[in-house]
Amino acid sequence: MTLQGKGFFTFILPDCEGGNPTAILESAQAAGFSHVLVKIADGAKPFGVGPDGEDHTLPVVQALRAAGIAVWGWHYVYGNDPAGEAKIAIQRVQNLSLDGYVVDAEEEYKQPGKDKVARRFMTEVRAALAEIPIALSSYRFPNYHPELPWSAFLEQCDYNMPQVYWEQAHNAAAQLRESFRQCNALPHARPYIATGPTYAVGGWAPNAQEIQAFLQTAKELGIEAANFFSWDYCRRYLPHLWKAVSDFDWPAPPQVTPGLIVPEQPSQPEQPPVTPPEQPVATPDPFTLQYLAALNSRQASRMAALYAGHAVHVRREKIIRFPNLQAAYETFFDSMPAGVVFTLTQSQADRDVRYLAWKAGDRTGRETLLLDGGMIVVHYAF
Repeated sequence: MTLQGKGFFTFILPDCEGGNPTAILESAQAAGFSHVLVKIADGAKPFGVGPDGEDHTLPVVQALRAAGIAVWGWHYVYGNDPAGEAKIAIQRVQNLSLDGYVVDAEEEYKQPGKDKVARRFMTEVRAALAEIPIALSSYRFPNYHPELPWSAFLEQCDYNMPQVYWEQAHNAAAQLRESFRQCNALPHARPYIATGPTYAVGGWAPNAQEIQAFLQTAKELGIEAANFFSWDYCRRYLPHLWKAVSDFDWPAPPQVTPGLIVPEQPSQPEQPPVTPPEQPVATPDPFTLQYLAALNSRQASRMAALYAGHAVHVRREKIIRFPNLQAAYETFFDSMPAGVVFTLTQSQADRDVRYLAWKAGDRTGRETLLLDGGMIVVHYAF
């Protein structure tokens, strides 16, 4: 089943409308959801099953599917027991007659050697769920997490469903565009479905305008579906964000007859890396000119002043956070030959994202800058 339109992840199902299947269905219909994603397993253990063995997830799944709302199951995996995790995934998807399966792989899979574990897990799941679409839910920016075995997962997936959580920032559209670009540049890239945040953490929370911008940008990019996490937290603590999602006009596709849906598997050719087209550099935007001037000043403090206090600078060999940026630029400038000038060879501005390339003597650089309020919040250097 191809996902289209708006959906929501649930976490603690009894905290979603009190776990009442009818109330959950009515809320999903009122919000215009085409799909709901319920947690079905954690590691090698089932999730949503009480101590007495009662499956609290089943009646919710049945109510939603009977009304034509697709239900996918999501599963947090650790990679310590791939056979056990594959077994419970297969069991839960089949017993619940789910429309799709989402594997949530994060920091545990960044350990050395986990690529083999991921391939073993995915091979077993794919073989047993040959007629069920599978999605990977992981980090928004693959370039920031190269240790994750992306290919090992995506080889057996039908979709990439990244967690585009713009925590501590307020540039939802820019981060979605950059996530979309990076994910489409991965080997074994798959059709992209984004998940946005509807929660609060560390004093930060998105606002309604950002939620609307996230959804509007998804439609502009041709993304067929978008989700949010999580239903239980959002309804209880941030109801205005639920309303923002509900009010956004993204009609669900026509309802379908209930029953197990055998998806038509589209061909999935590998997509070439997506790179911004070269643009004339005669008239770069003001921020790019400011950035170039700071480089040519060779003043580390002037470079650091371009970054927000929570910014991160991602280089191939390491990640540098804001408190260490000035020292890092001092080292960088010390390494450059005396007298060389930084000149732009490529420049493109796309809302809050800047793509640029430079040359200085025999050195070259390629940068992607994500801005928020005119300050750099994420910087990728290649």
